[in-house]
Amino acid sequence: MTINAMPERQSSLTEQINKKAQETSATIPVLGITIGEDRWLIPMSNISEILPVPKITPVFLTQPWFLGVINVRGNVYGLCDLSHYLDNTSTCISAKNRVFLTIPRLGVSYAMLAGSVLGIRNLMEFVPQSDHEDKRPVVAGIYKDRQDRLWRMLNLPALLQLESFQRAGS
Repeated sequence: MTINAMPERQSSLTEQINKKAQETSATIPVLGITIGEDRWLIPMSNISEILPVPKITPVFLTQPWFLGVINVRGNVYGLCDLSHYLDNTSTCISAKNRVFLTIPRLGVSYAMLAGSVLGIRNLMEFVPQSDHEDKRPVVAGIYKDRQDRLWRMLNLPALLQLESFQRAGS
């Protein structure tokens, strides 16, 4: 390789890196779940694991949405019924329910109960709705899918920082 070919090769590598960066930024994996009757999206970067509902140990004198604690491979997590917390409607525990664990970098390790898991999607499949009315701090945005269904983006960091959420004890 000659010295004159180096800038050309470097330019080609830079173009490839920039193209890959654009593709990566356009690909944002999100988990689709149901909370009550609503469809929600959660960035996969906020989730460490998804699992069936394990044995729940109740904790007395707590908020109704705090179901108790669960043990996942020796780690204890508080379990929140998201439907009850967000809409005051309890989730009936069944085989289709799933628990997802928040990542520790959000400041606290927590487990959240979802009605069901609808799969992992790319956020680029959804169209943002700028005229949405849902102003709750836990709603990072509202999107529509190809079937014209509404999806809310759950802002897990905001949820975990809410004073009402941090006070699970009655």
